[in-house]
Amino acid sequence: MARILVVDDNEEIAHLVSIILGREGYDVEIALSGKECIEKLRTFSPDLILMDYFMPGDDGVVVAKHIRKESRFGRVPIILFTIMSFQEGLQEAVEEAGAVDYIQKPFDISTMLKKIKRALSAAPVAAK
Repeated sequence: MARILVVDDNEEIAHLVSIILGREGYDVEIALSGKECIEKLRTFSPDLILMDYFMPGDDGVVVAKHIRKESRFGRVPIILFTIMSFQEGLQEAVEEAGAVDYIQKPFDISTMLKKIKRALSAAPVAAK
């Protein structure tokens, strides 16, 4: 099954999402900051990254741009996880991050799973 890196500074949300995805059969790793995300990518090659937009330090857009510069992760789909709405510039943030989609908090589990499955099935090349 696919490997997913969940990046969220809220430890409770990160673990909840990890449990949900684990029950769906995904191999899940958690990073609690942008810095930890970059460090985790040294040893974990995800097929998808689910990243919080608002984090202390580097936000999701900054971290996503950094990831896109890495040749082996440049094509890994990123889904932004956020409390933002379209009225607050969500579409611009998704585009700036090079993300393929977004999931709004509070999230609906079935919608989250559908968006993850869609992003994984549309991914041009699985990360290895």
